[in-house]
Amino acid sequence: MQIFLVRHGITEWNQKKKIQGKMDVPLAPEGRKQAREAASFFQDKKIKKTYTSDLSRARETAQIITSPLGIEPVKLRGLREIDMGNWEGLSWEEVGERFPGEQKAWIENPLKNGPGGGENISQAAERFRDTVYSISDSQTGHSPLLIVAHGLVIGTLVAWVQGKSPRFWREFSPENATITELYRENNKMELVTFNKPV
Repeated sequence: MQIFLVRHGITEWNQKKKIQGKMDVPLAPEGRKQAREAASFFQDKKIKKTYTSDLSRARETAQIITSPLGIEPVKLRGLREIDMGNWEGLSWEEVGERFPGEQKAWIENPLKNGPGGGENISQAAERFRDTVYSISDSQTGHSPLLIVAHGLVIGTLVAWVQGKSPRFWREFSPENATITELYRENNKMELVTFNKPV
């Protein structure tokens, strides 16, 4: 089974390098343009089912992509970005100023330590991976799946597929509105393409 993962289009917070997490930040005008460009890629891919994070930046990206296909994306909380707790809305530098102990703990072991009131990398990675497997388990037939989600959680899944710890998510976090393709056979996933621009 082909599984296409698309990171949402760019937001103003992406442009300003603010931490978004579960905050419901809308697409910037450039993000809508990126989504329209991604839509052209999927015109001939025979997508029948699309799933999206319930956050508006992912939902709108999914809707722009699937509108020409006549598909209504299914919204799932399990596809959300990592919950960044009290860091949301801040830059990395501001996190260091306001929450230096939390930032230090995150740097040392993000698998175990998360922002105050948020998730750690292990929790977010497991939640996202379980949701992607559940989605693909539920499908009948051989039509490709499209999943629209977020950079960090996609990065943890691709790291895991590549045999690496989710703590290396940064190496595998795609750029906005790019396409990553996985292939699943039984319980095994393999990476086909990563971070493909459209």
